[in-house]
Amino acid sequence: MIDKIYEEDKTIRLPVLKLLFDKMLALFFLIFSIPITLIIFFAIAIESIFDHKNMGGFFHTETRISKGKRFKLIKFRILKPSKYEKYNKFPTTKTIKDVENQKDNLSITGKYLKKYGLDELPQLLNILKGDMTFVGPRPKPVAEYENQLRSGIEFRKNIRAGLTGPVQVMKGTDRSGQEEMQADIDYVNKCATLSSTQLLMEDIRILMKTLRTILKGSGE
Repeated sequence: MIDKIYEEDKTIRLPVLKLLFDKMLALFFLIFSIPITLIIFFAIAIESIFDHKNMGGFFHTETRISKGKRFKLIKFRILKPSKYEKYNKFPTTKTIKDVENQKDNLSITGKYLKKYGLDELPQLLNILKGDMTFVGPRPKPVAEYENQLRSGIEFRKNIRAGLTGPVQVMKGTDRSGQEEMQADIDYVNKCATLSSTQLLMEDIRILMKTLRTILKGSGE
């Protein structure tokens, strides 16, 4: 049984302090990560030159939901181009995450990007645009979001999606889908009840845990 406290019909207004922290941190990491980004561009380009099957763009965009609205989530391309084409042309019950979790579908560069979560780096631009926040429930694809709404799970329409969140720090551990859902709901409750300073400290705690998870290279 999933516990709920938040008011599902009420949009959660994130504190100005949290949003300001998001913008400043996203800008800092964008500048700090320029050398890493250039290396990623170089690796993708070299792989495309030597393996024509992996020839494709540097980025991949997906339609996701944040605060009940659609937006284009930006990622570095990690799949072989043919896998994106097959997924888009022949929709199945599999999600894009299911496709990305099959190692044979990944490019050589993509395997390393996924292992350390570096494929998500371009989403710093989504944060600067205001599509996302640094910490929050991860944005779902449209079909998954609509399925959750039909199941009575509505919190994602009331809060901005995050680059990382309570579920991401659970990577590499045994957990159920229900436990992941409860972790997201617990965070939404904190957004609705904690003070600006308390919520900022909670975000910093999750970001530090996320950093440790990335360094472990869980590859989820």
